Amino acid sequence: MNFDNTFPIILALIPIALGVVWTFSRNSYATFKPIGLTVIGALAVGLVYLRFAFETEPSILFLASAVLLSGFCVILSNENMQQTSAIYAPIMIVLGLGLGVLLHQAIVSRVFLGGLLAYIAISQNRQQQNSFRTKIIFLHLALAIICSMSSLFMQGSLQMFASLFLAVTFLPLVPFHLPFVGTVKDSKDSLSSFWIVVWLIIGLSELKTLYSSLSPETLFTLSLLALVSAIYASLASLGQKFNSLFVASATVAHIALVWGLLQIFPSFPKWGIPFGITLAFVMSGIALAFSFIRQRYGWRTLGKLPGLALPMPRFGVALVLLVSFALFLPLFPTFSGLMLMPTIVIHDVGIALVSFLFLVVWLGGGWYFLEMLHQTAFGEARSDVPYFDLRLTEFVAVSALLLGATYSGIIY
Repeated sequence: MNFDNTFPIILALIPIALGVVWTFSRNSYATFKPIGLTVIGALAVGLVYLRFAFETEPSILFLASAVLLSGFCVILSNENMQQTSAIYAPIMIVLGLGLGVLLHQAIVSRVFLGGLLAYIAISQNRQQQNSFRTKIIFLHLALAIICSMSSLFMQGSLQMFASLFLAVTFLPLVPFHLPFVGTVKDSKDSLSSFWIVVWLIIGLSELKTLYSSLSPETLFTLSLLALVSAIYASLASLGQKFNSLFVASATVAHIALVWGLLQIFPSFPKWGIPFGITLAFVMSGIALAFSFIRQRYGWRTLGKLPGLALPMPRFGVALVLLVSFALFLPLFPTFSGLMLMPTIVIHDVGIALVSFLFLVVWLGGGWYFLEMLHQTAFGEARSDVPYFDLRLTEFVAVSALLLGATYSGIIY
């Protein structure tokens, strides 16, 4: 095996090995944070080396860099020493598995993807829930593992459908959204923020590989499914009382735009990947901001702690900026897609369908995001709660995700 093939494997295995050691380590948790940040910095240097030494495709490195930035922000912001091993070890393991999926091709990539899916299933099993919903999630993950491994040996339409199943799992459309929602819901504190980015990044990578093989009929069917998904997820966001489920539902609603716009705009990697990363960063930032409040007060219910902007100005500024960015998310793929169109021929029904999808996502997002902001940042603060604003590291972490979203959505 050549060095240009082994070096990406080394990059993926380093954080996995570290995460496994941390899982069973009895060392002082105080050492985890600087080690984790140093390892992520070294991995970033490794990606730069890949770019110039092996001329790795820029879009792949962009996706991998997004995963690194998210992991860096979550580790940087974590100050809860009691939860350190439960946060840092999974971050390193998932980060390594994600890099393995992104930086490799063919069988190596599928092995890492199967490992990631198995790790998700193990994480779900630790919750010890025996509901019908959990059983559906396990069946879904088992089928995804089978698809990830068997797609290497399939040909033609079977291979396409196996890859499409993986794509709609990681860029979640209803009814394939349950593993994503369950993982975000059950993750500890800030770990849900990291999962959002990794999940969507893997989905963007899958769709990038699959995109050229999708027929016009398949694209139209996906547009219909995207519209149903956007309506369902928007209504679910309005009805959510728990912040983690709110963020997960809002993510599902917005990711429908990616699927709906495939039949309208060509060159998915040029508009879809930047939009997907922008969406991941914004939703990850909102989840991270909520996790800070959860760590302080055990708060998981929207509206239980109103008026946070006044006693916690850093949190208020961060949340207002995140929601303001989120309100304009549907515009980013539209403008970047239009810039790429010397246009393809589409039917009027396709334009009408996508226009309706755009309105559902945009108007629905404006409704539930503003309602969430009103319930959380504004109103009268409770007098019986001792308020502690965001620490500098927490504010820097959220700001870094916002800067990443700005770069991906506007500059890249």
